[in-house]
Amino acid sequence: MRKALLLLGIMISIHFGLRAQIDVVDNQTAQALAQTLVGQGVVLLNPVLNCPGIANGKFRLTAGTTNLGIDSGIVLTSGRAMSIPGDIGVNGPNVAPSSGPSQSNGAPGDPDLNTVLAGLLSKDRCNLEFDFVPAGDTVKFDYVFGSSEYMNYSCSSFNDIFGFFISGPGYTAPRNIALIPGTNIPICVNSTTGVTTGAQCSAMGPGSPFSIYYVDNVGGATITYSGFTKIYTAVAAVIPCDTFHLKLAIADGSGSGIDEILDSGVFLKAGSLNSTGIKLTPESTNGGADTKAHCIRGCKSGFIRFARPAVRPTPLTIKYLISGSAVNGVDYQTITDSIIIPANQIAAELEIKPKLVQYPSGVKEVIIRALSPYTCGNGQPNVVDTAVMYIHDSLFVEIPTAPVTVCPNTEITITANIDTSLNFYWNPTALIPDPLPLGLTIHPKPTVTTQFSITVTQPGAPATCPPVRRNYIANVEPLPRIKLPAKDTTICVGADSVDLSVYALPTGIAYQYNWSPATYLRDNSSANNKLKAPVGDYRYVITATTPVAGCSSKDSFTVHVVPPFEFVSVRPVDTTIRYGDQIQFDSESEAIYWLWNPITYLSDPTAKAPYATPLESTRYTLVGINKYGCRDTALVNVKVIYEPNSGMPNAFSPNGDGLNDIFRVENLRYDKLTEFRIFNRYGQMVFETLDGRKGWDGTYNGQPAPMDVYFYTVKLTLPNGTERAFKGEVTLIR
Repeated sequence: MRKALLLLGIMISIHFGLRAQIDVVDNQTAQALAQTLVGQGVVLLNPVLNCPGIANGKFRLTAGTTNLGIDSGIVLTSGRAMSIPGDIGVNGPNVAPSSGPSQSNGAPGDPDLNTVLAGLLSKDRCNLEFDFVPAGDTVKFDYVFGSSEYMNYSCSSFNDIFGFFISGPGYTAPRNIALIPGTNIPICVNSTTGVTTGAQCSAMGPGSPFSIYYVDNVGGATITYSGFTKIYTAVAAVIPCDTFHLKLAIADGSGSGIDEILDSGVFLKAGSLNSTGIKLTPESTNGGADTKAHCIRGCKSGFIRFARPAVRPTPLTIKYLISGSAVNGVDYQTITDSIIIPANQIAAELEIKPKLVQYPSGVKEVIIRALSPYTCGNGQPNVVDTAVMYIHDSLFVEIPTAPVTVCPNTEITITANIDTSLNFYWNPTALIPDPLPLGLTIHPKPTVTTQFSITVTQPGAPATCPPVRRNYIANVEPLPRIKLPAKDTTICVGADSVDLSVYALPTGIAYQYNWSPATYLRDNSSANNKLKAPVGDYRYVITATTPVAGCSSKDSFTVHVVPPFEFVSVRPVDTTIRYGDQIQFDSESEAIYWLWNPITYLSDPTAKAPYATPLESTRYTLVGINKYGCRDTALVNVKVIYEPNSGMPNAFSPNGDGLNDIFRVENLRYDKLTEFRIFNRYGQMVFETLDGRKGWDGTYNGQPAPMDVYFYTVKLTLPNGTERAFKGEVTLIR
């Protein structure tokens, strides 16, 4: 039956290397395998390999993920390690109904493995062994056991086995440390199966089989075995600085005869063979949305746990090195260079208390490297474990939602990301319709541009831990409020177009306008439009739209285009009057408003028929407006003529009798006196004035002038600017 399964597995085998996500390189040297396994605190000596080249190899994950739990290391098998075309190794998919690789590697059994289980006969062994010097009091490494026996031969006499045998000071005989945790039961197919149960499994010891450690890999993508275990850690006590020997062995095993098919293998994690004796574990306080251990400035402290393998009755002082971009005493409270694990305790904690700084400095790290308490005679303590604690500037919260501009009462979605350990609250809650308590995604309907904010706090943090707030501006464009000329607008037919202006409130927004229909308009998109249309009624719908969100409103108004307005008659058209005379204007039309211009000399410039008394020639303009606001204009020209009345007497007698005592220009009305001079017969000027109210009293230099004939010149300026001059003679009588 087992041969039939072997043939079936070969028949369905494919070139796994084309699909594998784990690469295996076989035929390694003892040095290469052992050196890959060795990590901190262990000095490697004298590696020896007793294993066919096809049965061992180094492996690493190259693409995707694997359920193996180990991404690189070494593999020892009882068959083939590296899959090749036509022959199955450990890397590649498990293809049902195949249990996995099945090939004899041609090696004999191992006597140490034959002693692990009573009656076991081993075949196809693969052994790697070496000496090592530990720096601590414990040695350990991680591994996974896998087998093709799991699917069809669990709890049978076919029970592949492996062992890790340590020997040296304190060990009277080699001891197998590949055991079920907390028991002395060796790890093998029958002690770990999760496929079935039976007498040969339960006979392994109390609690067997331990299916909690089993991983079903039927149909798995990267490992060909039908099943394997979870990750185990092999641990052994050692004496620091002494030399020990470790033998890693695996083989096909059977209690009913020699078995050399349906292989098994053990995967050992790279760098996991450590002799730290000290384990550092950073304990994150979270808050920074970082999967790595971290703490936040001013908030909760981070801790690094120093643990030893077991409780001891004496205290243990552990020195450590401090490094990293975070400065001791500046970025966090000063720490010393050592810590004490008290007696009868297994661990102690180092507090990393981050300090507030004035300016953000970015993520910094504190690196703690624990030194072995033992120097192994070289005077230089070894670093046995390392832990990193990151310090963030602030609690993590962000709003990745892209900015939006919407219309009032439009539902928007705002999403925040925070560290899941934090408390948070949104503001303003009054504008958020979501039911309380609010989640990280809210759906407000803002009516105006609104700032929303989320604030995070760290539960249990000290008062020095500042809340962090992130803001989000939801831009809301208002619905336009359209302002029209009037719901009904009347205009008159004219030669020129008429302005039609609209606007929207609030101001400060570049609204887009649309007029519908666009008939008789200059265009359909201007706020300040022009209309030129024949007589008729026209209804226009105006739409105003905001530039980003496209919020729009509509309104309409009607334009009544009426015939033009004209005066029937205006009286008088052109007329002439004498200076000082009055004239009445009048007109016939359908006007209801009148306006005469200029208003000078008019009794009422807004009357239909005002009286005018112009003192100079004037052109009057009449504007008439009918009930529709249509206008017409008419002109009235009034010419004013002047008839001089002024005169001069030919004699006067300044004798004080009150009659004809003063010689002056008589009857001045509108004339302006610009020259009045009197001369004697010798050409001497005896009198001069520009004041039409004054005249000559017959004296010269304060003395009575002699009776004689005198000569005068007179110049007058009329209101229209015309000058008039005359001269004559007058006789002074005494």
